[in-house]
Amino acid sequence: MSRCYCHKKAGDRMSDVFRIAAGYILPHPPVIVPGVSREPHLAQRTVSAMRQLAAEVAALQPETVVVISPHAPLFSDYVFFYDSKELAGDFGKFGARQASLSFQQDDDLLHEISHRLASADIDGGSLTSSQLRQHQIDETLDHGVLVPLWFMREKWTDFRLVAMSCSGLPLPELYRVGELIRQAAARLNRRILIIASGDQSHKVNDSSPYGACPEGAAYDNQLIDCLRRNDLTDVLAIDSHLRERAAECGYRSIVILCGALNRQAVRAEVLNYEAPYGIGYCVAALRPDLVQAEPVEDAMQSALKQQRQAAAHKRQHSSPPVIIARETLEAHVLKQQAKSARDFAGLPDSAFLFRERAGVFVSLKKFGELRGCIGTTAPTTACIADEIIQNAVSAGCHDPRFPPVSADELADLVYSVDVLGEPEPVTDRNQLDVKRYGVIVRFNGRSGLLLPDLEGVDTVDEQLSIACRKAGINPREKYQIQRFEVTRHT
Repeated sequence: MSRCYCHKKAGDRMSDVFRIAAGYILPHPPVIVPGVSREPHLAQRTVSAMRQLAAEVAALQPETVVVISPHAPLFSDYVFFYDSKELAGDFGKFGARQASLSFQQDDDLLHEISHRLASADIDGGSLTSSQLRQHQIDETLDHGVLVPLWFMREKWTDFRLVAMSCSGLPLPELYRVGELIRQAAARLNRRILIIASGDQSHKVNDSSPYGACPEGAAYDNQLIDCLRRNDLTDVLAIDSHLRERAAECGYRSIVILCGALNRQAVRAEVLNYEAPYGIGYCVAALRPDLVQAEPVEDAMQSALKQQRQAAAHKRQHSSPPVIIARETLEAHVLKQQAKSARDFAGLPDSAFLFRERAGVFVSLKKFGELRGCIGTTAPTTACIADEIIQNAVSAGCHDPRFPPVSADELADLVYSVDVLGEPEPVTDRNQLDVKRYGVIVRFNGRSGLLLPDLEGVDTVDEQLSIACRKAGINPREKYQIQRFEVTRHT
């Protein structure tokens, strides 16, 4: 779909974007809501900053507030919107049921956004009653929506609400969702405020109940630095591995907000950042620049350009196993041509690939997001090279979680190849190490495998739980455990 700004004059563009009064990045710790905690909380500076923005909202007088929450019902391929004439919720889950809020929904804006999502071939909108029951979804507003609005409502109540999830869609599609929200508001001549709700890293320091890791503070520092430099391109280019390790829950909401401000000059301000509980609370504002009328560079396209350059650099320095995987998939997609091991016999430092046999996993990522992963736990072909060839095609074209890779995507893919060592039995969980060993679990003919050193898997219990879930094994059963090492090639 062509972008709406391509044939607009600068003045028309301004009237479009200025339907967005402002965009805020706000945390959502329930502890800062009066009545939730009996003890004085440690985030007073966060509350002061949120109240400062609440006063600004009263001056801006938005007709509708759009809140993007990572705690709304989340689907990997669908953008969920709450849908009720009255949107309501309370803090009963946090011991303060008396602290409640309700809002009138902006039906017209919700329907216009849904229509534009459908036209853009992005799945999203509200769910029917039967779908809500099927997915066991309660339409009570979640705390990601309620906490920011608790403070906004102190100064401004004359608004309607649209509340939504941030979805697990690829980041460029989330950015597009933001653009469509802006277009819907412009179509209705609706002045809106967008709130990207989210706590940042949950592992900033040792005060966190989730533990701390170096990536936690590193991610938050990078995000805050990008905002202070007013650089949305660098915000959108933050490394996916860093984000995953940091255990943040605010980034995808921010991507949608950035999309809503696409090609508009903005002034970013960080009003406060702190992590008193080891979880990053960022209070920031993105305000349309009333002075600069000309469209600016598309931040997402600039970020993707950076990532494509990084992928091209990796292609130039690929290991032999990755060269085999990449050239195999490209030949299959572009020419419907099958490769064989002898096609790669001339690769340097590759003799072991034709001499040895092993299980192999081939993983594909696109712009930091998984795009396919298929493998074999034990050798099924004559040599490792053949195993890579077989699994590269499967990862790109037969992973049931994804559509087949298209020709247009090939240049954006980053490959890794894991060659598995021999599995060995485990008699004590102390023999496991999530960084060093992968695991295989077996029970009553069912088995599940999980590779080592995966993003977001930090403990042995998590590793075993995921492996059991993949196998359909109840983790309470007395299942067998094997461990194995891998050699990862990039």
